[in-house]
Amino acid sequence: MPTIITTTGTSLLSNATCELNKKKGESFADDELQNYFKSVGPEKASAETKSLLKIASPEDEVVLLYTKTPNGELCAREVYRYLKSKKWSNIRQRELPLEENEAQFERRGLRELVNILIEEITKAQRENQEVIINATGGFKAEIAYTTIVGMIFQVPVKYIYQHFEQPITFPTLPVSWDVNLLLEYEDFFEWIDEEPRKVLAVEQRLKAIPELEQNQVQQLLLPADENDEVMLSAAGDILWKRVAQQRELAELIEDPPPSEIPIADKISSSIAGDKHHYPKGTLEFAEKVAQVEAVEEIIGGHFEPTTRKRVKQVYDDGSIRLLWADNEKATNLTIRTTARGKVQTLRLRDRYIRPLLDS
Repeated sequence: MPTIITTTGTSLLSNATCELNKKKGESFADDELQNYFKSVGPEKASAETKSLLKIASPEDEVVLLYTKTPNGELCAREVYRYLKSKKWSNIRQRELPLEENEAQFERRGLRELVNILIEEITKAQRENQEVIINATGGFKAEIAYTTIVGMIFQVPVKYIYQHFEQPITFPTLPVSWDVNLLLEYEDFFEWIDEEPRKVLAVEQRLKAIPELEQNQVQQLLLPADENDEVMLSAAGDILWKRVAQQRELAELIEDPPPSEIPIADKISSSIAGDKHHYPKGTLEFAEKVAQVEAVEEIIGGHFEPTTRKRVKQVYDDGSIRLLWADNEKATNLTIRTTARGKVQTLRLRDRYIRPLLDS
């Protein structure tokens, strides 16, 4: 049974006000909107019912997300009532506490939207249900961020333009979004995700990040507010929650299979022979990594002017790139493994490789 997460706007109210020749803001009698549904039909009455009739069936689970405003609550309630009267049995409403205060909308409102969308996606996926986002209703910023969430979380997004009869589908992207920046500097993202942080504290932490990547990190932050505080932007919040979701999935799968390559053959000759004057401890670290069953090969790479050890990238093909450093310099090391897919590679990174790097 699919779960259809539906953003709910106020098209019902706008359409009924126009069709029934009411003044803007004029109230409706108790059953007036239900009678309007019956008189013009659900496809003409509201964007939500028009789209749901094309996308879903009465047996599907439908979640109506609506904004915390009088008009938003009214429209969601009337759409809910109409669908229930037509034997749609698995419908529920969920309030979006979006900020009406313009100054706080980007800082708080969009983050709340993102959080609730991801909660609903994760809940359905844990129950092994197909998930579809119906982004037809709602205001433009809501639709835009809903679409971004769908693309990053690999959930198809459907939308019906008001003059079209059939939905347009924004499919899941054929490639996964690169979350390596967030994995590489996860300590920073964990810290700033906990609560808004003062500008000076953020600037101090950013100094530990190379300038190029520092700029990339800053693109995922909002400017300081009137309280001199910085937080993740809605886009940064989406990506960070994608990392958290992948970690949850990594806990549910098995370790990758053991490699058939002998331990002695896993370390490249350049590392084993120390031909390039690697940082101190490189060979000893490589020998520990070679003991991990799923590791197939450890290859040396170029040097970097840093003394900070860290995992830099995790690839879908099971490769992991990291920096091993001493007090003078660092070298890139690529670890090829039997893992396949980002989630299984992330499991290997978190359970086996990073603890060795941090020890």
